Amino acid sequence: MDKYKDLPDQIWTTRISRVNAERRLIKKESFFQGINIYYSCLTIIFSILALINKDDRLSLMTVFMTVSLLIVILYLNGQKYLEHAREYRRNYTELQKLEFDLKCIDDGDIESIKTIYTKYCDLLDSSSNHISFDYYETIHGSSGEYKKKRWKNVRGMYYWSVGWRLLLKGCVIILPVALYVICEVL
Repeated sequence: MDKYKDLPDQIWTTRISRVNAERRLIKKESFFQGINIYYSCLTIIFSILALINKDDRLSLMTVFMTVSLLIVILYLNGQKYLEHAREYRRNYTELQKLEFDLKCIDDGDIESIKTIYTKYCDLLDSSSNHISFDYYETIHGSSGEYKKKRWKNVRGMYYWSVGWRLLLKGCVIILPVALYVICEVL
């Protein structure tokens, strides 16, 4: 029985991490859709400016941006973020059912606990795993003893991951404007 004592925490942690993974993928899809629109609009604006000013360097940059945008859009469409998010949703919904089942079992009913443990392992196997950041997000969003035990071990990695993601998004947003400025200065 002692080997199953952490099962409720394991199921909860996995479920919440999968919830965070779904949320992360939906946000990622939204961000990329916004970036595609942003880059498309900037490419059109730069193309018009290149045409009006008869600027060959800017014209070359817009060709580069157009080709890059096409490749990025094709790549991102192949990632199927929303489909993966739906898989996570199905998985964490099943994990929620396991949590409910586990709460209804008597502590001495070892066979039912083994059955739930087996179902839990099957659910882990049926879905791709979330990334470490989703787990860090789970700990960051939790409270009480659960967070107190785990937060000190992941705090640095969590903030590093958040900072890195913000920096990367900022660079993606600033890149075309920086290229335009460089193109005009040179």
